[in-house]
Amino acid sequence: MMKLIKLELKRNNIRTYLLASAVSCVFLIGFIYLIANAAQLEDSSTREIAFRSYTNIFRLIGIISLVIFSIMSAIMYSKLIIGEYTGKRAALLFSYPVSRNKILLSKLLLVFVFTSVSMLICTAIPYIVFSITESVSPIVVQDVMTMGLIKDALKTLGVSVLALGGIGIVSLRIGFIQKSVPTTLISALLLSAIYGNIAINANNILFRILISGIGLIVTVTVIVELSNKVNKMEVE
Repeated sequence: MMKLIKLELKRNNIRTYLLASAVSCVFLIGFIYLIANAAQLEDSSTREIAFRSYTNIFRLIGIISLVIFSIMSAIMYSKLIIGEYTGKRAALLFSYPVSRNKILLSKLLLVFVFTSVSMLICTAIPYIVFSITESVSPIVVQDVMTMGLIKDALKTLGVSVLALGGIGIVSLRIGFIQKSVPTTLISALLLSAIYGNIAINANNILFRILISGIGLIVTVTVIVELSNKVNKMEVE
């Protein structure tokens, strides 16, 4: 499996996605300070007070990060899978003396690991930078960073990574039906927006874990179904 993943890395230019991840990280850092400054300038309405705590600011940034990397995963899946299993490319792919399931799983694993690690890093950095600057020269946050807040942020980020994997796989399956890249991207955007709306309104971490658990079951089901479809595919 590792050999197949290394082969995929050689065949595809991963630097583009690394650059996109770096740009996303910079954007998230800028966005977190934009939120903080906007909350400081506005009056003391209930809505603005909500964004004067680490928990709510981190949650919003996490959702924005999820949307960004869901779209990135959809783009990668579109190129590595939808594009590869179309026309002459599929004929070349099926000529490899390797199980079709292994090839498919190596592609899925590559995208999942890359987007998950990228999301973890690119979301954690804004958290850390903002927490440090707030402890030195507070802008808007009214509470104090504690170990409990750190643990909650890590739990939320972990749940978001699980959600990212599910959103990417389900979007891929929807796009694979018509071999359509735009359909895959739109599906990823809509699914991440739906999950984000649930997450930002759900204060109970257990509820978000439950939602992600259901998504995980759906993801495994989709992977099995997709593997069966690829095994039965004929070269067009």
